[in-house]
Parts: sequence; structure tokens; C-alpha cells
Amino acid sequence: MADDAHLQGGAAGWLAGMAQGATTRALVVGALLCAVIGVSTPYSTNVMHASYMDLDFSTPAAIFLFFILVFFVNGALRAAHERLALTSGELVVVYVMMMVGTVIPTMGLTAYWLSTIAAPFYYAAPENQWNEIVLPYVRKWLYPEDRTAIAWLYEGLPRGETIPWASWAMPLLHWFLFLMVLYVVMICAMVILRKQWVENERLLYPITQLPMEMVRAEARPGFTNPFLRSPWMWAGLAIPFLLGCYIALSHYDPSFPEVNLLVLRIDLFRKTTVLKLRLSFPMIGFSYLLSTSLALSLWFFNLLTTFERGGLRLLGYESVEQLDPYSQSGGGPLLTHQSQAALFILVIYGLWMARRHLRQVFAKAFGRAKEVDDSGEILSYRQAVWGLLAGMAYMALWLHHSGMSLWVAVALVVVSLATFLGVTRIVAAGGVAETRSPMTASTVLISACGSETLGPSNLVPFGMTYIWMGDIRTFVMASAANGLKMVSDMPGRKHRIFWAMIIAIVVTILASVWSTMLVAYQHGGANANDWLWRAGPTLPFDYLTRLVKNPTGPSGSAYLFSGIGAGAMTALMFLNQRFVWWPLHPLGFPIASLWLTDELWFSIFIAWAAKALVLRYGGADLYKRTRLFFLGLILGQYAVSGLWIVIDYFTGKVGNSLFWI
Repeated sequence: MADDAHLQGGAAGWLAGMAQGATTRALVVGALLCAVIGVSTPYSTNVMHASYMDLDFSTPAAIFLFFILVFFVNGALRAAHERLALTSGELVVVYVMMMVGTVIPTMGLTAYWLSTIAAPFYYAAPENQWNEIVLPYVRKWLYPEDRTAIAWLYEGLPRGETIPWASWAMPLLHWFLFLMVLYVVMICAMVILRKQWVENERLLYPITQLPMEMVRAEARPGFTNPFLRSPWMWAGLAIPFLLGCYIALSHYDPSFPEVNLLVLRIDLFRKTTVLKLRLSFPMIGFSYLLSTSLALSLWFFNLLTTFERGGLRLLGYESVEQLDPYSQSGGGPLLTHQSQAALFILVIYGLWMARRHLRQVFAKAFGRAKEVDDSGEILSYRQAVWGLLAGMAYMALWLHHSGMSLWVAVALVVVSLATFLGVTRIVAAGGVAETRSPMTASTVLISACGSETLGPSNLVPFGMTYIWMGDIRTFVMASAANGLKMVSDMPGRKHRIFWAMIIAIVVTILASVWSTMLVAYQHGGANANDWLWRAGPTLPFDYLTRLVKNPTGPSGSAYLFSGIGAGAMTALMFLNQRFVWWPLHPLGFPIASLWLTDELWFSIFIAWAAKALVLRYGGADLYKRTRLFFLGLILGQYAVSGLWIVIDYFTGKVGNSLFWI
């Protein structure tokens, strides 16, 4: 059958194509598409107020453009002449570059970068006391000294004026150096752990499975590859695609009845807790690719913490601790600390499981294990280890120069990288495309040490760190991890893949900064996305101002519930490791209390139930076919979202956002 041919055929062509990976042609195509992402997503988000295409780990913009590249462009080139088409290896490199680039333009970096630099100065007023409490502790090299340039960023340029690039040049350069070191550190960490995660533990990497299916090479020339000829895939794609078109048309014609994917809200525990049943087509698709035990844990632990939350509220056991706006889980401060501690245990346990591999890596890096083979990595272990250590040292010194005490800067770097690593592990193993950390690194330190101990000289510089470790619903480390999985089967030396990632980052930063500046100065940042330009960059400074005015000590309840979370996670890891019959995977526990998981648990439940029924009554053969249907659900939502952004651009429609999550 066609699906069997799709799954089994073309192996020789696939291997031959993978041998041609990071060619000059692939790097150029990848860089151009990263520039498209960097320019288009700030405009669609801030001016058109359209569907979000770069918000989460699923990197929707990359999937949409890759679909066009494979289905239309490469298909036409292959039909014309086989040699004109990009090989499977080149397509993988192009996608990896886009996946890395998609995390940059708005929430992942640039929108927060520019707005957070400017917000303390633009929004400073007598009532918030930022002029007295915040601004004296912000070092001058971190922001443009020309206050007019900042005001125009939010209000738009007066007639006849031009963008004041000179005022921004030096502050952005200082930040650019720090950010590039941060991203290199993230890539180095993933190089060090790639073999452990991919080959030893065999993590699933569900987010990579859709693009990898799309690049399966045909054994003979044709207009499309077999995945795009699968009726199962098109059946899955049709559901969100047709629904998305209906939603889009309803924004053009209000007479269309409204469609709400929040199917039901159930009030629990005397209306102190809400249980939400929401449909997310991508999350249904990604969750179907998981093992049933892993999918079970993702929705079960969310329901468990929902009942824990309700029970605590009925008992009146609530914490009065203040957390920053990015550390507010659905369960309040107590469950937030519980989840963050579980995340740290996940990281510690993962490093313990990798101890033999890490011993070999560091021995190779320091010249004591020449027999260890690192030829299949994008960096040698020596480069990766020294890049990690030197980069972390640079980050700590940079943060110290920004005003923090040295010990605070070192602690912040360690805690933030541990947080990034934990979330990346969840994304790589669990395919949770929409998630984040329970807490930010700065708030972990505030809860542990107390704001009184840290003082304003540390608290205020924390405000600027939210640029890169605040609303971390997407970041480079996770994309790098998925990218390294995708190139693992690529034969030969892969060092050019590292430079492909660096090119993608640099190109997207430059393109997105240019586009965001253009949007802000032409249309006014105050008229752009409200969260990215007003609430997001100001709420952290409100929070830090309250802490400066009302200093607090270490939180006892934080330590208590951190202990509960750490103990529960340790027990879950032990049970999962020792007993084959244990049904619950521990991966779902660290993110169980997140508001995002509250929104997604029902979609994960649907996928879990569907897969359990398919495996029980249809076996592996039916699963292989239905798998393409669920991949189609993912592709369908991102394809229709991208299509209507293009249509709305030409029609001038504003506010046509199809799917929230």
C-alpha cells in the first residue's frame, strides 16, 4: 500500500541524501528563510495581531515555511530535474536553522529585549517610584541614554524624523555579545548531552517527527514525497485547516457563529478551582507520538495537582509570598515551588544517569581519553566543554558588571541553565510543545535567600534578566536539542552544523531587531502587542519595586513545598526506574501545576485514550497509519495559520488570530 511504501521505501535515497547536509546551498536557503521569519513575525504579531507563529517549542513558523519549501518549491524542482532539488540532508539543515531562528523574533528574545530595555524609563512615574527605586541601579551601558529615542519607540516617530539607530547601537552591542555567549553555552550543553539523550536513553523527540517525515526522500523523481501523498495525513490536516478557515472567515463576517475551542469549564471545590477542557490540535498530535505511560503522566499529574490546589484552598492554606509574573502557576506559590523543585530533581537525576558519559566527555576534553569518539558531534568535546565553562564565566562576569554581586551572578547563571536544561529535557522526551519553567531563576534566588539579603543592587538588575530568562516558552537550547537529534543520522563530520545554527541565530537577531524597530517607530510600541510591550516588560519591575520597598526574608513555605516536590519527584523517579509495572512516568510532575498544562491536559488525554484504543484493537500496523493522521493535525493548524497571515496581509485585516494554543 502507499503508506507502507512511505514507511519502508526510499531508504537508499534517504541515506544518500543525508550525506549531503550543510552545503553552501543549504546554508544560504536556511539563512534567507530565517531572515523571512525574523522580519515577518514581529510584523504579524505587533501590527496585524494575527496568529502567533513563534511562541512555543513547536516553532510554527518553521513548520509552515518548511511545508511550502517541501511541498511546492522542492517538489517543483524535483519534478523539473532531480539535481535541482534540495537533498534530504540539505532539507534537514534548512529546517534546523529555521527551528533555531524561530525562537528569536518576539517572545523568545527580540520583543522583550527592546521593550524591557526601554520600559523602566518610558513608564517611570511618581506613583510607581521607579525614578527613585529602579533607575539609579540600571547601568548606563544597558540602555540608550537618549530618552527621546525611548519615547519615540513607544509613541512612534514624529513626521520627518528617522529611527535613531545611533542611540541604540552600543547598548544593543553589549547585549548582543552576552546573548550570543548564552546561546553558544546552550548549544555546547546540548552537544555534551546529545549522545546520552539520543543513543543511550533514546528519548523520543516528538517535535522532530513531523519535519523528519516531510523530508523522507523518494526512490524516484516525483512532485512530492510520500508523506504528502498520504490520505491519512490529509485527513488529519483537513480538520484544523477547515476549522481555521471558518474562524478566519468569521472575523471577516461577524454573522458566522463563534467557535470556541475551550469546550467546557468546570468549577470545583466551591468555585475555588476551575477544570478546563480545551482542544489543541498540535498537542493532540504530539501527544499521540508518546508512550502511553508518558502521556498518562502528563494529564494525570495535572488533575492530581488540580485537586491538591483545591484542597489547599478549601483548608485556607495559602502562601502570601510574592512571586514574579512569570512564576505564577495555576496553583499559586506553594505548588509553584513544588513543581520547580521537581524540575531540579529531574535535572540532577538526569545528570546522575549520564555520569559515565559525562566522565568520558570531560576526560576527552582534558586530553585523558583519546579513545572516546566525538567525530559525530557538531563540536569536539574539548570545544563543547571549554565553550560551556568559558561561556558561563563570561555570563557571570557580565551580570556582575551590570550591578549584581558576583556570588549572585554565579548563582543566577547556574540556576538559569539548570532551569533551561530541565525544560529542554521535558520538551525532548515529552514533546510538550507549549510549556515553560514553573519559576524564573531570579525568583528561585529571591525565595531561597530573601529580598532583604539581596538588596536593590541585585534585585533591580534582575529586572533586565527577564529579557532572556523570563517568559521562556521557547528558547535556543530546546531547538538545538531537537536539531541535534535530526542530524544524528547524518554521516560524516558535522562541524558545519554548528555554524549553521550560529548563522541562523545571527541572521534572525539582525532581521528581527530591524523589523521590530521599524514596527515600533512607525506604528508605536504602545499600539503593538499589549503583553510584549506593556505588561510583560513592566510587571517584573513592579514586582521588584515591591520587594525593595517591603523586604522579605527566605520563604519557609517555599522550603516546605520544595521539599515535598523534591521528595515526590525522587520517589517517582525511583519507582519508574525499578518497577516495570509502575504506570506513571515522572516527567509530567514538574509541569503539572502550570497554567499551560491546565489548558492542555484534555488534549493530551484525548491523544492518550486514542492511542490506547488503537494499540489494543488495531495493533502496531494501525498505529503506523493513524500516526500520519495525528501528524496531519499538527501540520494543519500551522499551515492554515500561516496561510491566513499571508491573506490578511494583502487584505489589510487586523486581529485575525485563529488558534491561541
